[in-house]
Amino acid sequence: MKTNTSHLSDNNIGQVFTPLKWAEWLINRWDIFNAWLEGAHICDPTAGAGAFPLAMLHIARQKGVTITPERLSRLTLIEIVSSHLERFRENVKRELGVDFPTSQIFCQDVITEAHAGKYDILVGNPPWVNFGDLPTAYKARVKPFFLEEGLVPDRQKMLLGSSRTDIAALVLKVALGRLLKKNGVGYFYLPTSLFFGDGAHSGFRNYSARGSRNGVDSHRDFSVDTVYEFTATKVFDGVGTSYCCAKFQGDTRQDFPVSYFRELDGKWAAHKALPFKDPTDPWRVVRNIDELNTETTFEIRLSPEQKPRQGVNTCGTNSVFIFDHKPSYLPEQFLYPLATKEIWQQNTSLPHKWILLPYHQQTGKPLISEEIEQWSTLKGYLQNAQEVLKSRKGTLLRSAMKRGNWWALHVVGPYAFAPFKVIWQAYG
Repeated sequence: MKTNTSHLSDNNIGQVFTPLKWAEWLINRWDIFNAWLEGAHICDPTAGAGAFPLAMLHIARQKGVTITPERLSRLTLIEIVSSHLERFRENVKRELGVDFPTSQIFCQDVITEAHAGKYDILVGNPPWVNFGDLPTAYKARVKPFFLEEGLVPDRQKMLLGSSRTDIAALVLKVALGRLLKKNGVGYFYLPTSLFFGDGAHSGFRNYSARGSRNGVDSHRDFSVDTVYEFTATKVFDGVGTSYCCAKFQGDTRQDFPVSYFRELDGKWAAHKALPFKDPTDPWRVVRNIDELNTETTFEIRLSPEQKPRQGVNTCGTNSVFIFDHKPSYLPEQFLYPLATKEIWQQNTSLPHKWILLPYHQQTGKPLISEEIEQWSTLKGYLQNAQEVLKSRKGTLLRSAMKRGNWWALHVVGPYAFAPFKVIWQAYG
């Protein structure tokens, strides 16, 4: 087992562990077990506690298939947290009486550390967390890799809107580009925002990953073959993000439409997915491709007041401004309900999250220091978070900070306080 201790060995960044039964579901859905029996080399590049390899071994035991050293040599785990790998080996020994070979376990950061192996099949569940919410030190470490993979056009956009790019997009590009054998395939659970998100994930939808050929950097095409979107089933308890299971084909140019299945009344309803216009655009999903007249276009004219907006951006400080419960210790007039996906899922208008906005409703301008002084609890709360708030980056935000308003947020104006809004459900 390669056990070099990573700089993140004690951090659980964006981890959404896969329950064993849902690891088995993915394996059975895509017939991965039989591919393994037929000689395929399989790797989970962000293995966590090893749910997918463990599920493979459980299926083998259920089917009466002998777990041989040769078969074990074709299962590989890569994981950044060494304790997760230790737990995996303990679980395999306890549940199956098998000593999993340490030669097939690598304690590595799949993004920043080179891995020599190449595999027929990649399987797994990469971490789900936006770039803007990563720990500061790790954010600086992986920023060059986001840029190399074309996930953001430049550093400035990374610090603004594209800071919402999910690290899952980076993990997938790295894995598909560097770990797959030629014409290999990948099967992953992942957030649907990679397909439906706006500009933050357009760089993922160029369907090209950085690889290497004969030691020289190159680019490899990949395509999304099939997607299963979960709408009712709770695969991951406590996760508010929309998610799916997708098959990726290596060394294949993306073609549309994509076979897309949505969960409906306990069954999988067949749909087709394709981009709005350009290949990197967000997808739309239709029952039948004949529903679309792709040659028809029309222009929608909007006044400045009607311009669609993404909503408030805390620039990586959600933990300071956003609350699961309305805090009684802060002035009520600066606390506002947030629209979250529960509005659609539970058909309720009751808020599930609250946001602190130390702003004037009428002007959309942040409170000045003298005004904050009038609210002792607000002043104390913001002062406790002063260091992290002042460390945020971004041209527009920094200009507000230079005026002394280090508690300002991005994308806040009079529109944020409108008494009524037209809203629609976001993916991600």
